[in-house]
Amino acid sequence: MKRNIYFLTIVAAALLSSCNKSPELLYAEDTDAINIWLGTSLAAKPDSMEYNFAFKPAVPVDSVIFTGMLLGKPAANDRSFFLKAVGGDTNRVKKGIHYELGDYQIKANGYTAKFPIYIKRTDDFKTGPARIVFSITEEGDLKKGLVESSRITLIFNDVFAKPAHWDVDPYPYTKLSTYFGVYSNTKFQFITTTIGQPPIFRVLSAGTPVAGEVDFTTVTYYKNSCIKRLATYNAANPGNPLRDENNNLITIP
Repeated sequence: MKRNIYFLTIVAAALLSSCNKSPELLYAEDTDAINIWLGTSLAAKPDSMEYNFAFKPAVPVDSVIFTGMLLGKPAANDRSFFLKAVGGDTNRVKKGIHYELGDYQIKANGYTAKFPIYIKRTDDFKTGPARIVFSITEEGDLKKGLVESSRITLIFNDVFAKPAHWDVDPYPYTKLSTYFGVYSNTKFQFITTTIGQPPIFRVLSAGTPVAGEVDFTTVTYYKNSCIKRLATYNAANPGNPLRDENNNLITIP
């Protein structure tokens, strides 16, 4: 029995000594570190996403939002952190041309915040996607936290894909062409810009819509918004109405 007690004492001492020698395994309360992930959810924490210009409103600058969360306790002062490109297709995705980074700070007594990466519209990704990897640098007050939460990846793309349910969609759905007419890439972009989202949703004709679906009232509102915007554009450009990539006149039924 005494030998067993002696053995357990030795083991406990060894474990305590190991912990004392490995402080990097623990995060102290005053740790100046931060974790980041794409989006705003505190549950799902993706580290990559595709930004497809074809599915975005035609604005010169847009933004992708990421979340930053402290490892450790909030502080009485603002604390900054910085991102930089560390991998991916850095020869194709360039700061100042395709993106800009912001001024990133966790405010005094704050614990988490949302931050933008600004995306600049170009025509550079119509031939294929490109990716860029951002990582937290060592320059700011807040350093890298968990390794798996210290990097985020953006994939730039600019490729249209006609929705499979544009011309055919079985009951209880109604095909998109019923509301928007003949498909074209130009029309798709026009609708996206007008309603603020790509027309890739399904139109539910009976029942309660779920994620990825809209009802008759909503799609009718979208259609009418497009008709009004198209009329406004054509009135402002007499003799040069909006045409698609094949020089066909764009119409909304």
